[in-house]
Amino acid sequence: MRDLIVRQLYHPAVVLPMVALMQLMVSQDFNLAQVGVMAVTRGAQAALHSARSLFCHGHCTA
Repeated sequence: MRDLIVRQLYHPAVVLPMVALMQLMVSQDFNLAQVGVMAVTRGAQAALHSARSLFCHGHCTA
């Protein structure tokens, strides 16, 4: 179990979001309300981008 945790801890899919969250927290002076708003905003932007790419299939202009 310990080996699994150690392997997963250094996996890019785990480390990169943690680093992005830490950078966001530092840029917002560790204000959890602002960090939450920024995380929700970025998530909504990512969801909108994904939805557009699914529906448009490269034909839409935006």
